[in-house]
Amino acid sequence: MYRIISFLISAFLLSSCATSKITAFRDPAFATTHFSSLVVFAQGMALDSSVEVEKMICNKLVPTPCKSGKSVLPPTRQYTAAEVAKYLEDSGSEAVLIVALVADRSNTQYFGTFTTSTASASATSSGTINFYGNNAFWNGTATGYASGQSVSLPVYGYSRVAFGQLGLFDRPTGHIAWRGEIKVTGQGALNITDDAFISSATSEISRELKESGLVN
Repeated sequence: MYRIISFLISAFLLSSCATSKITAFRDPAFATTHFSSLVVFAQGMALDSSVEVEKMICNKLVPTPCKSGKSVLPPTRQYTAAEVAKYLEDSGSEAVLIVALVADRSNTQYFGTFTTSTASASATSSGTINFYGNNAFWNGTATGYASGQSVSLPVYGYSRVAFGQLGLFDRPTGHIAWRGEIKVTGQGALNITDDAFISSATSEISRELKESGLVN
């Protein structure tokens, strides 16, 4: 029974995984455009998360040359529009990808408490019986042992959903070539972490860009 309960608890905690869905559209002016290199900027999230998003997208776009936005425009100060244009041009990239987190919500639900109990007992006796006429007399010893254990485990369900906006811009003109929205959902304690969401989102973004023919 304990193994069954443990399995059910694990299913509640670990079931499913982070999944991403993108809804996007390509501008007709860039219907046949193929970008050979790009810079990725992640916004609206903690600095460590944005750095990870930029790096993971670039890694998943290989062999397309890709640079992290933080390496082109380090977040050390405010840049003028002229400086941004210059540094982006110096990067040699043809396109600029913007990934912006706009909403992130998580929820914890209490499912109840599972309780399992175990018990064991043993007894031994030894001795002799002597008969005297119509009477019987028992002489000996008896020992007994009993133990029990009860384990109660509260079970919680975890879920999270995040929404982001995506935009791929033609660097020389500044015109948008592709834009969309991404929704990332997860259930289970291990599938709502930042790492799980970043991995799922960056994989879907990279896949979408490749399958659309915007990059290699």
